[in-house]
Amino acid sequence: MKTLLYVPETNFGITPPVGTVPTLTWGANCADLKGKFNKHHAFHPIEVGRSNFQATTDSWDAGFSVKAVAQTVSGGYDWRKLWAVYGLGSESGLTDHLGSFSVQTGKKAGASERYNLYNGCKMSKLTISSDRAGAPVIFEADVLSQWYASSSSKVYTGLQALTLGADPATIATPLLCWSGASQRNIAAGGLATWFPMGWKLTVDNKIKRHYGNLQGADTNWYSLTAALPEDEREIMFECTLAHEDETYINAKMAGSTMTAITIPIGAQTLTLSNGTILLEDADFPEYKQSLMEETVRVRFPTLSIA
Repeated sequence: MKTLLYVPETNFGITPPVGTVPTLTWGANCADLKGKFNKHHAFHPIEVGRSNFQATTDSWDAGFSVKAVAQTVSGGYDWRKLWAVYGLGSESGLTDHLGSFSVQTGKKAGASERYNLYNGCKMSKLTISSDRAGAPVIFEADVLSQWYASSSSKVYTGLQALTLGADPATIATPLLCWSGASQRNIAAGGLATWFPMGWKLTVDNKIKRHYGNLQGADTNWYSLTAALPEDEREIMFECTLAHEDETYINAKMAGSTMTAITIPIGAQTLTLSNGTILLEDADFPEYKQSLMEETVRVRFPTLSIA
């Protein structure tokens, strides 16, 4: 499987060709990547027989899910340029509007190359997590796209007619890991170090598809995603802790504000602010004779990266 490479789009769905962007941007080493498609088949009965029909397809859904790791910042490479810019809005945090980008993926078997191009991509959901202190930070995304094309070279025809830019040099810096002390601040009581066993941050942009018919470079008409507007955004943080005292139970019962949580990621710190601590059945620890654990879940309105 090939590395995920990408190129920013100035206009939604229009992939910059090699003459505009000579070299693609290195994105991530993927643990797995799965294409997601729906041609919206419909079957219309006809009178020839009970099992006979005419089949139609309408606007295609295209996109993919990906699980990947990132590398530490080096030179022109910065993990935030992909995951933060397109999952949150900017390298430093949230914006109301998300930009779009084109992605090159693919595979190689022996001497045979196969390239896949997704254009008009937006991250509908981004999850950043780490299983334990010192472990790699994992990035998982559900990406919606306008269209998908496949080629044995970087030359594409169909909806778009273009040649993609060259592959960049491989980024060989160390893996990006959860390092340093994480802190939390409950009800403006001041920052205090805590020790989650693992944590997960999910940003759900709840992107919707708007469909339309678009004439391609080959003059054929394509029924596809014409726009990907953002809906109400939801930011959820979850972690597992050893249950040592009543601190978090009391905060949950009192409906306390989680004033801040800080998470060091490589040389950067991700800060979540002014969250609501949630309390549902699964958020209360199970009492038992062995080690007790508890889950803390918080919904936040804001976050920043610095």
